[in-house]
Amino acid sequence: MPAINRPKHELARVIAISSGKGGVGKSTLAVNLGIALAQAGKKVCLFDADTNLANINILLGVSPLHTLEHFFKNDLGLNDVVTRGPGGIDIIAGASGVSEFIQLSKRQQQKLTRGLRTLEDRYEYLLIDTAAGIDETNIKLILAAPYLLLTITGEPTSLTDAFSLLRVLKQSRFSRPVLVIVNMSKSRGVAQAIFKRFKMAVNKYLEIQRIFLVGYILADENIPLSIAKQQPVLLYSPDSPASQCITQVCQRLLAAFNKENKAHIPFSDYFADLVTDDEKHEVSDNGEFVPISESVPIRRESPLLKATNSSDHVIDSETDSFQAGLLQASDIARLWGEKFK
Repeated sequence: MPAINRPKHELARVIAISSGKGGVGKSTLAVNLGIALAQAGKKVCLFDADTNLANINILLGVSPLHTLEHFFKNDLGLNDVVTRGPGGIDIIAGASGVSEFIQLSKRQQQKLTRGLRTLEDRYEYLLIDTAAGIDETNIKLILAAPYLLLTITGEPTSLTDAFSLLRVLKQSRFSRPVLVIVNMSKSRGVAQAIFKRFKMAVNKYLEIQRIFLVGYILADENIPLSIAKQQPVLLYSPDSPASQCITQVCQRLLAAFNKENKAHIPFSDYFADLVTDDEKHEVSDNGEFVPISESVPIRRESPLLKATNSSDHVIDSETDSFQAGLLQASDIARLWGEKFK
């Protein structure tokens, strides 16, 4: 496959899409964000870097001839294991269920890094769907990528495990901006509140200041339906709330990269300057973002889920009833301390 026709010095934007734990929709986000970028006219490769529980090809309904297993075991390059996926993206399928690849050897890590570099002149965007958690291979992949897109939800385990991931990254001298997506959110206001609590903990206890909310994905019944059909939600239901959220995340990323290129403004500064009022999510009749039904259950059983009366923690009136479902910054820090004693 020929390289894309653009200046030789211009390499792919490499974005690691990560999470502290599994089950937060990271791979679904990666698949659909890749398709959104392709729909915007970008040449995209989605690399499934989970070396044991890979599922990108399953989400896409693709049966690749070669996977990462063949890359590591046979004399193949990453270019040889690229498979065409739906929606105009290319994919590199992971080595699902191969226990020997849970922890890659130094030699395998070096081979993988070299292979990724060969892809950079073929694509405009290289999305790396990392494994969840803090194993060595995962940390090294995140450190190698210029951009980190961290996926969280409002679940306590998601927040604490994402916090732990950032802690390990900081110990490894990670110093780049952290771009956050709040997934499976009931509404815009709830997503903002979840992010605010998470940012407070990261700022205070990890002293990571450059953490920015790129966007959120609404909880949407079309997501599990699309997964069951092995079709990305952007193709299965392009007008659904989740699809619109993903499209807006894509547009914000493209705007940030474009601004960075033209004005030499640091990428993270774009997100630092964003104001939430520029998002128009209030109207439900014209296909824009809409809140999901109020019947969505709220977790309240944990003693760590405390209500707060502080006006500093209230984003808008729709979040008042959800304050008990959000971890305080001090709770995250305490759980982190207990976890690493």
